[in-house]
Amino acid sequence: MPGELLIALDLDGTLEDSRDDMVAAVLRIRAAFGLPERAGAEFRDHVNRGMPHLYEVCFAELLATPEAHARARAAYVADYSANIADKTRLYPGMAEALAELATIGPLAIVTNKPEGLSELLLTALGVRNHFAAVIGGDTCAEPKPSPLPLRTAAARAGVDASGRVFMIGDSPGDIRCGRAAEATVIWCAWGYKSEPGPIAPDHVARDPRELSKLVRAALSRSSA
Repeated sequence: MPGELLIALDLDGTLEDSRDDMVAAVLRIRAAFGLPERAGAEFRDHVNRGMPHLYEVCFAELLATPEAHARARAAYVADYSANIADKTRLYPGMAEALAELATIGPLAIVTNKPEGLSELLLTALGVRNHFAAVIGGDTCAEPKPSPLPLRTAAARAGVDASGRVFMIGDSPGDIRCGRAAEATVIWCAWGYKSEPGPIAPDHVARDPRELSKLVRAALSRSSA
């Protein structure tokens, strides 16, 4: 029988900050393809907006030559995969937060990072075992903010999507995804965004160690 609780979390900007490793891979590929040298800071705000955006902005000089652009995309994935956790670390308190959340219910990753890269990163960070499902931006026909990835995570985790679902993330897209799936939304104030955006979350976590308390409190109120 399907379970009735799922706790889904975003990856980049929620569990960890992967921008340094992503930018480093961009710079190495630009150099390998003979593109003009540019400061890594120019790309930092672009590597976390989905892979199509990353490829379009970070390798813009190759857009006019589709074959070369395709080779650069493949080279980026290979390079980033090989260096995926050179500098990326879990946010302070996140390891403990995941362990505590896992005592409440099954966990899933719902991210727009490609599924294969997400699996690699979670394994490198030593937390893959916490998750019953990993849904990436290329797993479903639609990425976040569509509710489809969250519903797919529930199905893979053996959870009834009409039950109690939490979406925990740091971006407006996470909030919209959660709202569309009728999930309880917790916004992470330590992530990439300084504000949650135009749609308010149900709860705000200022530190990873607050997550389990917020989930438990929400469950307690719903059962009262």
